[in-house]
Amino acid sequence: MNMNTTAGRELIDCCQVANPERAAELTFGMATLLCSSMRDRSLVRLRDAGVLLDQTRLSDLSAEDLALLLSDEGLQLWLRFAALPSAYLGLFVDSIMNGASCTEPSAAIACALRVLVLSGRDKTNNVATSEAPGSFHLPLAHLCSQVAPKWLPSLLKFGADANQVSAKNVPLVVTAMAAQADRIHRDGHDLLIPHTSLYQLGTLLRSHGAQLSQHPGEGAPPVSLLALNGYCAAAEALLSAGAQCNTADGRGNTLMHHLAAAVHLKRQSFLSFFMITLALRFGGDLDQPNHDGVAAFSLLPGSVSQYVRMSQKMIALAREAARRSLSLTPSTQPLAPSAESNVPPFVAAMARQARQLHAQGHDLLLPHESLLQLGISFQRRGIDLGQRHPDGTPPVLWLTQRGYCGAAETLLALNPNINVPAQDGNTLMHALAANVQVGDNAVLADHMLTTALRYGGNPHHPNRSGQTALSLLPDERRRFLRASFTSISATRTIAQRMAASRLQPITQPSDAPMRHSVAPL
Repeated sequence: MNMNTTAGRELIDCCQVANPERAAELTFGMATLLCSSMRDRSLVRLRDAGVLLDQTRLSDLSAEDLALLLSDEGLQLWLRFAALPSAYLGLFVDSIMNGASCTEPSAAIACALRVLVLSGRDKTNNVATSEAPGSFHLPLAHLCSQVAPKWLPSLLKFGADANQVSAKNVPLVVTAMAAQADRIHRDGHDLLIPHTSLYQLGTLLRSHGAQLSQHPGEGAPPVSLLALNGYCAAAEALLSAGAQCNTADGRGNTLMHHLAAAVHLKRQSFLSFFMITLALRFGGDLDQPNHDGVAAFSLLPGSVSQYVRMSQKMIALAREAARRSLSLTPSTQPLAPSAESNVPPFVAAMARQARQLHAQGHDLLLPHESLLQLGISFQRRGIDLGQRHPDGTPPVLWLTQRGYCGAAETLLALNPNINVPAQDGNTLMHALAANVQVGDNAVLADHMLTTALRYGGNPHHPNRSGQTALSLLPDERRRFLRASFTSISATRTIAQRMAASRLQPITQPSDAPMRHSVAPL
């Protein structure tokens, strides 16, 4: 052990940066480890050197993980990125500057992430950013989800806690989903419309044990936190991934209670009301009482409660109509696109996928990640998902009439410009409104007409005769659709304003420790 060598001086400098108060002790401990052969290193010596910050993980270490911690590489990575509480920030700063965060982690970065998790630094959630009270760096997984999302799957695979909360009691689920929603919003995606990447992220977090229905600590459910901050599509993706609307917390309050209470808040009133109507489609029960016997429905203002009951009734009727319509459809039809010459192959394929999902227990009214992926595959092949059938029938209307409302909504999500008129001047909104009073499928057309508002459908556009979609409806439905259009438009504006106020450029923290070595990671 010669501390006058280049390596010795660098080790002294690294330990001085890592822990100025006990730099000499740390230097001696690390030098002893690095100068010992791997077979002479042990967990006890790692513990004495301060490498193992989380002693509870000792029994869970695999042979591969233990070998990494005991290796020269593992010890050096620990010194650079784990010895100091905020040193993990350096891994992201270096990678962002080099553009490496936009890709899956390299082998070297993956090793650094593993060392951070194995040593226990992934549980750091209270590293101060300055002397100002209440100012903290994000935990490892939270920061990763924001600035290096491609690394998050690997970090979770290495054992990072999917339920880690920040110093401000925000769970990882909320941070990660909000960050992804912000990214696709900056690319022009609507905050109210689901995106396949949100479904995939929700599924990833759930597969690693994330609590989607309840806050890991004490607080509002993740779905509520996302929705009330403007990320309604991200909140819906969590519901689709398995978040439950009726799971009660310690006081018996469900997601519906939290949303209903927020209707009274001026800034969140439209967002909470919009999310209530979405949650109803996922089985949200407004009549389930909490421990004080209070139901969520009783928390709603009188002006809103009537509208909510109408939405609840419409969803129930549409679900039953979809099941009935599907039961009347020959089981061979969706499997044989040639059975109807007027049905384009991509529409028949969407129907076929929707029927298979229904057989697996999926709700016919809801979109699904597999439907989105199927639609995207058609788009990549140059297929126009809004192209009408040879007889003039819009694909959305055809799917709706047969009960495949989730598939029809998927087409709306992928081809949202639904106000383009056909040769006769009628838009999809006109076609749906005209079917609201036609036969057994009137309920389904009514449901999809209201759903289309979320995807930009405008019931005020006139056709060549001056008729609007609203003018084709009975008085009661006209009032309902007009109110829905106004509410969704306001919700979209509020969500966009909230997202815009939170957009901040990624900058290097002012107190990030300087790296002594310029060697690449």
